[in-house]
Amino acid sequence: MHRETRISNYVLATFSALALVMLSLPLSAPVRAVKATVIYLFNPMVYYGAKGVQRLSDVPPGLARLLRADLENVQLQAQLREALWQNSELEALRTENRRLTEAMRLKPLAGYVPLWANVMERDPLHWYNSIMINAGADQGVALNAPVFGGKDGALVVIGRVTEVRRDCALVLLVTDELSAAAAYLSSAAVEGLVQGQGGPRLLMNYLPAETALTKGDLVYTSPTSATFPGEILLGRVVAINPRDPFLTFQSAEVQPAADAAGLSQVMVLRPATAANQAARSPGPALPAPLPPRPGRKPGASPRPDMPVAITHSSTATWAASDSGADLRKTALGQETVAPSGRTGPKGAAAPPRNEDEEPSQ
Repeated sequence: MHRETRISNYVLATFSALALVMLSLPLSAPVRAVKATVIYLFNPMVYYGAKGVQRLSDVPPGLARLLRADLENVQLQAQLREALWQNSELEALRTENRRLTEAMRLKPLAGYVPLWANVMERDPLHWYNSIMINAGADQGVALNAPVFGGKDGALVVIGRVTEVRRDCALVLLVTDELSAAAAYLSSAAVEGLVQGQGGPRLLMNYLPAETALTKGDLVYTSPTSATFPGEILLGRVVAINPRDPFLTFQSAEVQPAADAAGLSQVMVLRPATAANQAARSPGPALPAPLPPRPGRKPGASPRPDMPVAITHSSTATWAASDSGADLRKTALGQETVAPSGRTGPKGAAAPPRNEDEEPSQ
Protein backbone atom coordinates (compact mmCIF):
# COMPACT_ATOMS: atom_id res chain seq x y z
CA MET A 1 0.00 0.00 0.00
CA HIS A 2 2.69 2.49 0.97
CA ARG A 3 4.87 1.24 -1.88
CA GLU A 4 2.22 2.03 -4.55
CA THR A 5 1.65 5.45 -3.06
CA ARG A 6 5.35 6.25 -3.27
CA ILE A 7 5.54 5.11 -6.93
CA SER A 8 2.59 7.31 -7.93
CA ASN A 9 4.16 10.25 -6.17
CA TYR A 10 7.43 9.71 -8.01
CA VAL A 11 5.62 9.57 -11.37
CA LEU A 12 3.67 12.74 -10.61
CA ALA A 13 6.84 14.56 -9.65
CA THR A 14 8.60 13.37 -12.78
CA PHE A 15 5.80 14.55 -15.10
CA SER A 16 5.56 17.84 -13.30
CA ALA A 17 9.29 18.44 -13.72
CA LEU A 18 9.08 17.42 -17.37
CA ALA A 19 6.14 19.77 -17.93
CA LEU A 20 8.02 22.62 -16.37
CA VAL A 21 11.05 21.91 -18.54
CA MET A 22 8.93 21.77 -21.71
CA LEU A 23 7.18 24.98 -20.84
CA SER A 24 10.47 26.72 -20.24
CA LEU A 25 11.97 25.65 -23.59
CA PRO A 26 11.60 28.00 -26.65
CA LEU A 27 8.92 27.08 -29.29
CA SER A 28 11.31 25.71 -31.86
CA ALA A 29 10.52 22.99 -34.41
CA PRO A 30 12.00 20.12 -32.34
CA VAL A 31 10.13 21.31 -29.27
CA ARG A 32 6.85 21.45 -31.17
CA ALA A 33 7.47 17.99 -32.55
CA VAL A 34 8.16 16.61 -29.07
CA LYS A 35 5.06 18.34 -27.73
CA ALA A 36 2.91 16.87 -30.52
CA THR A 37 4.36 13.45 -29.86
CA VAL A 38 3.67 13.66 -26.16
CA ILE A 39 0.17 14.99 -26.73
CA TYR A 40 -0.54 12.24 -29.29
CA LEU A 41 0.73 9.56 -26.90
CA PHE A 42 -1.07 10.75 -23.80
CA ASN A 43 -4.09 12.52 -25.36
CA PRO A 44 -4.91 11.14 -28.90
CA MET A 45 -8.45 12.61 -28.84
CA VAL A 46 -7.05 16.03 -29.65
CA TYR A 47 -5.49 14.70 -32.88
CA TYR A 48 -8.58 12.88 -34.06
CA GLY A 49 -10.72 15.82 -33.06
CA ALA A 50 -8.68 18.10 -35.31
CA LYS A 51 -9.02 15.61 -38.16
CA GLY A 52 -12.81 15.50 -37.65
CA VAL A 53 -13.00 19.29 -37.80
CA GLN A 54 -10.99 19.20 -41.03
CA ARG A 55 -13.34 16.64 -42.53
CA LEU A 56 -16.37 18.68 -41.58
CA SER A 57 -14.83 21.74 -43.20
CA ASP A 58 -14.35 19.72 -46.43
CA VAL A 59 -18.06 18.74 -46.66
CA PRO A 60 -19.27 21.71 -48.83
CA PRO A 61 -16.59 21.24 -51.52
CA GLY A 62 -17.25 17.48 -51.57
CA LEU A 63 -20.97 18.02 -51.94
CA ALA A 64 -20.38 20.41 -54.85
CA ARG A 65 -18.15 17.87 -56.55
CA LEU A 66 -20.84 15.21 -56.07
CA LEU A 67 -23.48 17.44 -57.65
CA ARG A 68 -21.20 18.26 -60.55
CA ALA A 69 -20.48 14.56 -61.08
CA ASP A 70 -24.22 13.82 -61.09
CA LEU A 71 -24.88 16.49 -63.73
CA GLU A 72 -22.00 15.23 -65.85
CA ASN A 73 -23.38 11.72 -65.54
CA VAL A 74 -26.80 12.86 -66.84
CA GLN A 75 -25.18 14.71 -69.77
CA LEU A 76 -22.99 11.74 -70.64
CA GLN A 77 -25.99 9.40 -70.60
CA ALA A 78 -27.87 11.75 -72.99
CA GLN A 79 -24.83 11.86 -75.29
CA LEU A 80 -24.60 8.08 -75.15
CA ARG A 81 -28.26 7.71 -76.18
CA GLU A 82 -27.76 10.17 -79.04
CA ALA A 83 -24.65 8.31 -80.15
CA LEU A 84 -26.54 5.01 -80.14
CA TRP A 85 -29.36 6.54 -82.17
CA GLN A 86 -26.90 8.00 -84.68
CA ASN A 87 -25.16 4.65 -84.87
CA SER A 88 -28.42 2.86 -85.65
CA GLU A 89 -29.29 5.49 -88.27
CA LEU A 90 -25.83 5.10 -89.78
CA GLU A 91 -26.29 1.35 -89.98
CA ALA A 92 -29.67 1.85 -91.69
CA LEU A 93 -28.10 4.25 -94.20
CA ARG A 94 -25.24 1.84 -94.79
CA THR A 95 -27.73 -0.96 -95.47
CA GLU A 96 -29.71 1.31 -97.79
CA ASN A 97 -26.51 2.26 -99.60
CA ARG A 98 -25.60 -1.39 -100.13
CA ARG A 99 -29.10 -2.13 -101.42
CA LEU A 100 -29.04 0.82 -103.83
CA THR A 101 -25.56 -0.10 -105.00
CA GLU A 102 -26.76 -3.62 -105.74
CA ALA A 103 -29.79 -2.20 -107.53
CA MET A 104 -27.58 0.02 -109.68
CA ARG A 105 -25.63 -3.04 -110.82
CA LEU A 106 -28.81 -4.63 -112.14
CA LYS A 107 -29.10 -4.42 -115.90
CA PRO A 108 -32.69 -3.80 -117.04
CA LEU A 109 -33.95 -5.97 -119.85
CA ALA A 110 -33.99 -4.58 -123.36
CA GLY A 111 -37.38 -3.26 -124.37
CA TYR A 112 -38.54 -2.68 -120.79
CA VAL A 113 -38.57 0.33 -118.48
CA PRO A 114 -37.87 -0.48 -114.78
CA LEU A 115 -39.97 1.03 -112.02
CA TRP A 116 -38.71 0.62 -108.44
CA ALA A 117 -41.26 0.31 -105.64
CA ASN A 118 -41.12 -0.35 -101.90
CA VAL A 119 -42.97 -3.13 -100.11
CA MET A 120 -45.55 -1.36 -97.97
CA GLU A 121 -47.73 -4.15 -96.63
CA ARG A 122 -47.69 -7.92 -96.01
CA ASP A 123 -50.33 -10.26 -94.65
CA PRO A 124 -48.88 -12.35 -91.78
CA LEU A 125 -51.45 -15.09 -92.44
CA HIS A 126 -50.41 -15.30 -96.11
CA TRP A 127 -46.71 -14.58 -95.88
CA TYR A 128 -45.79 -16.51 -99.04
CA ASN A 129 -48.80 -15.40 -101.10
CA SER A 130 -48.73 -11.69 -101.85
CA ILE A 131 -47.26 -8.28 -101.03
CA MET A 132 -48.48 -4.71 -101.48
CA ILE A 133 -46.19 -2.17 -103.18
CA ASN A 134 -46.40 1.64 -103.19
CA ALA A 135 -46.74 2.04 -106.97
CA GLY A 136 -49.98 1.88 -108.90
CA ALA A 137 -51.80 3.14 -111.95
CA ASP A 138 -50.52 6.68 -111.46
CA GLN A 139 -46.96 5.39 -111.85
CA GLY A 140 -47.80 3.29 -114.93
CA VAL A 141 -48.15 -0.13 -113.29
CA ALA A 142 -50.26 -2.46 -115.45
CA LEU A 143 -52.06 -5.70 -114.71
CA ASN A 144 -49.92 -8.87 -115.01
CA ALA A 145 -46.72 -6.79 -115.08
CA PRO A 146 -43.70 -8.92 -114.07
CA VAL A 147 -42.05 -8.06 -110.76
CA PHE A 148 -38.38 -8.80 -110.00
CA GLY A 149 -35.84 -8.35 -107.25
CA GLY A 150 -32.08 -8.20 -107.04
CA LYS A 151 -29.60 -10.78 -105.78
CA ASP A 152 -25.84 -10.73 -106.32
CA GLY A 153 -26.19 -8.16 -109.09
CA ALA A 154 -28.75 -10.16 -111.10
CA LEU A 155 -32.50 -10.09 -111.52
CA VAL A 156 -34.58 -12.76 -109.80
CA VAL A 157 -38.30 -13.45 -110.18
CA ILE A 158 -40.63 -12.17 -107.46
CA GLY A 159 -44.11 -12.48 -108.97
CA ARG A 160 -46.63 -10.57 -111.06
CA VAL A 161 -49.15 -7.77 -110.50
CA THR A 162 -52.69 -9.08 -109.99
CA GLU A 163 -54.46 -5.95 -108.73
CA VAL A 164 -53.78 -2.32 -109.61
CA ARG A 165 -55.04 0.67 -107.65
CA ARG A 166 -54.36 4.37 -108.03
CA ASP A 167 -51.23 4.53 -105.87
CA CYS A 168 -50.52 0.90 -104.94
CA ALA A 169 -50.64 -2.58 -106.42
CA LEU A 170 -50.93 -6.18 -105.21
CA VAL A 171 -48.15 -8.56 -106.27
CA LEU A 172 -48.80 -12.30 -106.37
CA LEU A 173 -45.60 -14.09 -105.33
CA VAL A 174 -44.27 -17.08 -107.22
CA THR A 175 -44.68 -19.11 -104.01
CA ASP A 176 -48.49 -18.68 -104.08
CA GLU A 177 -50.61 -21.72 -104.99
CA LEU A 178 -52.15 -19.82 -107.90
CA SER A 179 -48.79 -18.84 -109.38
CA ALA A 180 -47.13 -20.76 -112.22
CA ALA A 181 -44.40 -20.02 -114.75
CA ALA A 182 -42.74 -21.90 -117.59
CA ALA A 183 -39.10 -22.60 -116.74
CA TYR A 184 -36.16 -24.76 -117.73
CA LEU A 185 -33.18 -26.42 -116.02
CA SER A 186 -29.74 -25.03 -116.74
CA SER A 187 -27.99 -28.41 -116.87
CA ALA A 188 -30.49 -30.63 -118.69
CA ALA A 189 -32.02 -27.88 -120.87
CA VAL A 190 -35.51 -29.32 -120.38
CA GLU A 191 -38.59 -27.26 -119.68
CA GLY A 192 -41.22 -27.69 -117.01
CA LEU A 193 -43.83 -25.77 -115.09
CA VAL A 194 -42.83 -24.14 -111.79
CA GLN A 195 -45.78 -23.83 -109.40
CA GLY A 196 -46.14 -22.28 -105.98
CA GLN A 197 -47.12 -24.35 -102.95
CA GLY A 198 -48.00 -21.62 -100.47
CA GLY A 199 -44.75 -22.21 -98.61
CA PRO A 200 -41.06 -21.39 -98.88
CA ARG A 201 -40.45 -23.81 -101.80
CA LEU A 202 -41.63 -24.23 -105.38
CA LEU A 203 -42.58 -27.39 -107.27
CA MET A 204 -41.30 -27.99 -110.81
CA ASN A 205 -43.56 -30.43 -112.64
CA TYR A 206 -43.74 -32.05 -116.09
CA LEU A 207 -40.04 -32.85 -116.39
CA PRO A 208 -39.36 -35.77 -118.77
CA ALA A 209 -39.07 -39.06 -116.95
CA GLU A 210 -35.79 -39.96 -118.66
CA THR A 211 -34.06 -36.72 -117.62
CA ALA A 212 -31.31 -37.08 -115.01
CA LEU A 213 -31.95 -34.38 -112.41
CA THR A 214 -29.22 -33.05 -110.14
CA LYS A 215 -29.46 -31.10 -106.93
CA GLY A 216 -28.17 -27.58 -107.30
CA ASP A 217 -29.36 -27.11 -110.88
CA LEU A 218 -30.42 -23.54 -111.56
CA VAL A 219 -33.93 -22.87 -112.80
CA TYR A 220 -34.57 -20.00 -115.23
CA THR A 221 -37.73 -18.61 -116.79
CA SER A 222 -38.45 -19.92 -120.25
CA PRO A 223 -38.75 -17.64 -123.29
CA THR A 224 -42.13 -19.30 -123.86
CA SER A 225 -43.49 -17.80 -120.63
CA ALA A 226 -46.50 -15.55 -121.21
CA THR A 227 -45.76 -13.35 -118.18
CA PHE A 228 -42.02 -13.28 -117.48
CA PRO A 229 -39.17 -12.55 -119.89
CA GLY A 230 -36.83 -15.43 -120.52
CA GLU A 231 -33.49 -16.17 -118.87
CA ILE A 232 -34.44 -14.77 -115.42
CA LEU A 233 -33.34 -16.76 -112.37
CA LEU A 234 -36.18 -18.48 -110.51
CA GLY A 235 -34.27 -20.65 -108.04
CA ARG A 236 -32.31 -23.87 -107.72
CA VAL A 237 -33.21 -27.52 -107.28
CA VAL A 238 -32.89 -28.64 -103.65
CA ALA A 239 -34.73 -31.99 -103.73
CA ILE A 240 -35.85 -34.54 -106.33
CA ASN A 241 -39.16 -36.23 -105.69
CA PRO A 242 -39.44 -40.02 -106.12
CA ARG A 243 -40.81 -41.10 -109.48
CA ASP A 244 -44.42 -42.16 -109.69
CA PRO A 245 -44.81 -45.25 -111.95
CA PHE A 246 -48.27 -44.05 -112.98
CA LEU A 247 -47.00 -40.69 -114.27
CA THR A 248 -45.02 -39.97 -117.41
CA PHE A 249 -43.07 -37.12 -115.84
CA GLN A 250 -41.11 -36.35 -112.70
CA SER A 251 -40.93 -33.36 -110.37
CA ALA A 252 -38.42 -31.54 -108.17
CA GLU A 253 -38.45 -29.11 -105.26
CA VAL A 254 -37.05 -25.66 -106.06
CA GLN A 255 -35.79 -23.10 -103.58
CA PRO A 256 -36.75 -19.59 -104.80
CA ALA A 257 -33.87 -17.25 -105.52
CA ALA A 258 -35.69 -14.39 -103.82
CA ASP A 259 -36.26 -14.66 -100.08
CA ALA A 260 -39.91 -13.82 -99.43
CA ALA A 261 -39.14 -12.83 -95.83
CA GLY A 262 -36.48 -10.29 -96.82
CA LEU A 263 -38.27 -8.33 -99.54
CA SER A 264 -38.09 -4.56 -99.08
CA GLN A 265 -37.90 -3.21 -102.64
CA VAL A 266 -38.94 -4.69 -105.98
CA MET A 267 -38.66 -3.77 -109.66
CA VAL A 268 -41.76 -3.64 -111.85
CA LEU A 269 -41.11 -3.91 -115.59
CA ARG A 270 -43.14 -1.97 -118.14
CA PRO A 271 -42.82 -2.30 -121.92
CA ALA A 272 -40.84 0.62 -123.31
CA THR A 273 -43.42 1.38 -125.99
CA ALA A 274 -46.28 1.51 -123.49
CA ALA A 275 -44.24 3.65 -121.10
CA ASN A 276 -43.34 6.10 -123.89
CA GLN A 277 -46.93 6.28 -125.07
CA ALA A 278 -48.14 6.92 -121.52
CA ALA A 279 -45.54 9.66 -121.06
CA ARG A 280 -46.22 11.36 -124.41
CA SER A 281 -50.01 10.96 -124.57
CA PRO A 282 -51.60 14.44 -124.39
CA GLY A 283 -55.14 13.11 -124.09
CA PRO A 284 -57.92 12.53 -126.62
CA ALA A 285 -57.72 14.78 -129.69
CA LEU A 286 -60.72 16.80 -130.76
CA PRO A 287 -61.91 16.28 -134.36
CA ALA A 288 -61.38 19.08 -136.84
CA PRO A 289 -64.43 21.06 -137.91
CA LEU A 290 -66.00 20.16 -141.23
CA PRO A 291 -64.89 22.34 -144.18
CA PRO A 292 -67.53 24.66 -145.73
CA ARG A 293 -69.34 23.45 -148.79
CA PRO A 294 -68.29 24.79 -152.19
CA GLY A 295 -70.01 28.02 -153.07
CA ARG A 296 -70.84 28.98 -149.47
CA LYS A 297 -69.28 31.98 -147.85
CA PRO A 298 -67.24 31.27 -144.73
CA GLY A 299 -69.24 31.94 -141.60
CA ALA A 300 -72.61 31.85 -143.42
CA SER A 301 -75.30 30.00 -141.54
CA PRO A 302 -77.00 27.10 -143.33
CA ARG A 303 -80.59 27.12 -144.35
CA PRO A 304 -82.99 25.67 -141.79
CA ASP A 305 -84.29 22.97 -144.08
CA MET A 306 -80.86 21.86 -145.25
CA PRO A 307 -80.01 18.18 -144.50
CA VAL A 308 -76.90 17.38 -142.52
CA ALA A 309 -74.20 15.10 -143.90
CA ILE A 310 -73.24 12.18 -141.66
CA THR A 311 -69.84 10.47 -141.84
CA HIS A 312 -69.61 6.89 -140.54
CA SER A 313 -66.82 4.53 -139.55
CA SER A 314 -66.67 0.94 -138.35
CA THR A 315 -66.61 1.88 -134.67
CA ALA A 316 -68.02 5.39 -134.31
CA THR A 317 -69.74 8.11 -136.29
CA TRP A 318 -68.98 11.77 -136.21
CA ALA A 319 -72.02 13.94 -136.98
CA ALA A 320 -72.27 17.65 -137.57
CA SER A 321 -75.11 19.71 -136.21
CA ASP A 322 -77.20 22.06 -138.26
CA SER A 323 -74.85 24.95 -137.54
CA GLY A 324 -71.82 23.03 -138.77
CA ALA A 325 -69.79 24.07 -135.67
CA ASP A 326 -70.84 21.36 -133.17
CA LEU A 327 -69.51 17.83 -133.46
CA ARG A 328 -70.81 14.88 -131.54
CA LYS A 329 -69.86 11.21 -131.36
CA THR A 330 -72.61 8.70 -132.00
CA ALA A 331 -72.91 4.99 -132.67
CA LEU A 332 -75.48 4.79 -135.42
CA GLY A 333 -73.83 1.92 -137.27
CA GLN A 334 -74.34 2.37 -141.01
CA GLU A 335 -77.47 4.48 -140.84
CA THR A 336 -77.72 8.12 -141.94
CA VAL A 337 -79.69 10.77 -140.13
CA ALA A 338 -81.29 13.91 -141.52
CA PRO A 339 -82.47 16.85 -139.43
CA SER A 340 -86.04 16.18 -140.47
CA GLY A 341 -85.88 12.85 -138.65
CA ARG A 342 -85.75 10.69 -141.81
CA THR A 343 -83.50 7.68 -141.80
CA GLY A 344 -82.09 6.48 -145.06
CA PRO A 345 -81.23 2.93 -146.00
CA LYS A 346 -77.98 1.40 -144.87
CA GLY A 347 -75.01 2.64 -146.81
CA ALA A 348 -77.05 5.46 -148.48
CA ALA A 349 -77.68 9.01 -147.38
CA ALA A 350 -80.82 11.07 -147.87
CA PRO A 351 -80.59 13.07 -151.13
CA PRO A 352 -79.52 16.62 -150.31
CA ARG A 353 -81.37 19.57 -151.68
CA ASN A 354 -79.67 22.01 -154.00
CA GLU A 355 -78.78 25.19 -152.17
CA ASP A 356 -79.46 27.32 -155.24
CA GLU A 357 -83.02 26.00 -155.59
CA GLU A 358 -85.88 27.91 -154.19
CA PRO A 359 -87.91 26.02 -151.62
CA SER A 360 -91.08 24.55 -153.08
CA GLN A 361 -94.28 26.25 -152.12
